[in-house]
Amino acid sequence: MSYRLHIPTTLDQALEIRRRTDGTYLAAGTVILVNHRHSGDLISLEKIEGLTSIEEDSESIRIGALATFDDIENSGLIKRNLPALWQAAFNTAGPQIRNRATIGGNIGCFSPASDAVTALVALDAEVQVFDGSYHNIKIENLRSLEKEAIITSVIVPKRFGFSAFEKVGKRNAMSVSVINMAIAENNGEVRLAVGCASPYVLYCKATSESLSTGATDLGKAKEILLSEIRPIDDRWGTLEYRRAVAVNLLEKLVKEAGL
Repeated sequence: MSYRLHIPTTLDQALEIRRRTDGTYLAAGTVILVNHRHSGDLISLEKIEGLTSIEEDSESIRIGALATFDDIENSGLIKRNLPALWQAAFNTAGPQIRNRATIGGNIGCFSPASDAVTALVALDAEVQVFDGSYHNIKIENLRSLEKEAIITSVIVPKRFGFSAFEKVGKRNAMSVSVINMAIAENNGEVRLAVGCASPYVLYCKATSESLSTGATDLGKAKEILLSEIRPIDDRWGTLEYRRAVAVNLLEKLVKEAGL
């Protein structure tokens, strides 16, 4: 592996370097550098100000793209207001990775097994990106990014009075999720998201609507969930196992939410 490292101090500089070199943006490097498969130009975002903060206003919490999982895990603001995200951060990888890996880098990997993205989808989050101007995109609609676009933050509404996250892996938080699930509820509005059950983290719209009726029929909700998810067989788990675990996690989270 060989590469040239660029260290811009503004988003505009990073964008200009990307256009000139066709390089790859680098957050913490826990994916790109660990894979040892990258060559060419890397554009580090670490020296750009304003990308690490965690701030709130009356309606939402804004998490900078370079905030680490350790930052999220140790944020009382997130633990109080966004418990599903806090639980997902705590259950992601091990302490060494959480100390380095960033929320923006994790989102930008577009992994269907991302614990944090599952929580963020349930919490109806938006991702802010910069490509010369700023744009907000619903995280559930974010399947890819234009090559020049830089993830700058994720904005998570505080409206959900209850949220929770669960995962099943082969061992513990150190393992990749075989399946994960998050739920968020507020005044009858329910949002359910599932990871490892499709090519991307899935917002289960029909299941969410069935749980938002005010008179939950758990058996019917399970049937709807199984019709929405599309798990695969891989080295982490079989299709049948993922489907069985998914309905078990749904029942657990529905009971926790008091639906």
